[in-house]
Amino acid sequence: MVQKPVIILNRKTGFESLEPKKPIIIRDFRGRIFYDTSELEKPVKRFNIPEGKYSIDSGTLKRLKEPVKFSLSPLPLPERIYPSPYKFKILFGVNPNKCSIIWKKRTILFDNSFKSAPLPSIFFILYHEYGHQLYKTEKYADLFSTNEMLKKGFNNSQIGKAPIVSLSSKQIDRKKFITGHILKRQKYDSTK
Repeated sequence: MVQKPVIILNRKTGFESLEPKKPIIIRDFRGRIFYDTSELEKPVKRFNIPEGKYSIDSGTLKRLKEPVKFSLSPLPLPERIYPSPYKFKILFGVNPNKCSIIWKKRTILFDNSFKSAPLPSIFFILYHEYGHQLYKTEKYADLFSTNEMLKKGFNNSQIGKAPIVSLSSKQIDRKKFITGHILKRQKYDSTK
């Protein structure tokens, strides 16, 4: 059996594909698909990976000296200021809302179904809950989440897919809002 290359990153790291026409397929520490470019229209040349442990199924990668810079989406003015949830306890349990932030208990409760969800989906929902520190409007909390994901090292394709697979079919307006913002920043980044 061939051993898959493993990479362990202690911070967000940029990579370059040495074979841009070959799909990049990376698995997370759980063995689940983390990043897969096989269905993207354009080959990916440079991208980031967040801190963590990963294995490479496909693609030949070169580690860059620094992360690839991507533009953040402008955020609206805060609608409120709640305490920072970044140090709240994160738990899994029974939650019909997928995930909830419980301000009084300083806790974020994911539904058990998220234990096996793709990491981009988990982080999209987590950062969405963090976004409620500043926004009561759901789509603004979503936009906040996409910026936090980009800062962490996720890529626009992962970020764009996360709300599509995580949010219910009733949330089509939120999905369109986020994908529209991602397409705008991708267009801006490609003209730099």
